[in-house]
Amino acid sequence: MELGDEGFPEGTVVVADEQTAGRGRFGRKWDSEPMSNLLFSVLLRPSFLERDEIFVLTFCAAVAVADALEEVARVKPELKWPNDILLDGKKVCGILLETNFEGDALRYVVIGIGINVNQKIYPPQIADKAVSVATVAGKEFDREEVLSAILARLASWYDILRRRDFYRIMKSWRDRSRIAGRKVKIDLAGKIYEGTCEEIADDGAIKIRTREGTKKFTAGEITMLED
Repeated sequence: MELGDEGFPEGTVVVADEQTAGRGRFGRKWDSEPMSNLLFSVLLRPSFLERDEIFVLTFCAAVAVADALEEVARVKPELKWPNDILLDGKKVCGILLETNFEGDALRYVVIGIGINVNQKIYPPQIADKAVSVATVAGKEFDREEVLSAILARLASWYDILRRRDFYRIMKSWRDRSRIAGRKVKIDLAGKIYEGTCEEIADDGAIKIRTREGTKKFTAGEITMLED
């Protein structure tokens, strides 16, 4: 964010080997074993996007990461709305989008990505919910190789976003997700809604059919209620 304020160019990437104050959505702590994972941020200046279209960048990044992991590690990532990537039903990657505006004008976006690449031990509170690429694939990976593959994929998908082909991005995301048609619970700032997911729209919003009718959400914490 500081580099964005200082005018660094679009495409600037910052990588860390270790985090002492990593965080995810809702200010949650992101724990990462030093020298084991990918912890990086990408600075973008997508002035071609309207304010209500910026959300699609999260899906663009998720598809890029999934493509790269499938290519490099031969794994089958599943995408969870809105910003998680799963392997074998456990979280392997989280994505955090942060924006900076000057008035109504978007100055820049920072996409923060954390991926468990070679991690083997996790804090007790997430031990049954997290997994690494190495654990699923059965071998460790060169983090630079994984990063290079992700950035190449992200550049390609960002070009597609620049052409405003939101449908192609969201179709690719939907093809890797199993949420449509499933019963879910969404926690929106402490208010709970339950229902059946009808679809993930091309603007990235989730549509859930509840007892009160179909509702559309662009934020919230999703929990699957059945397999």
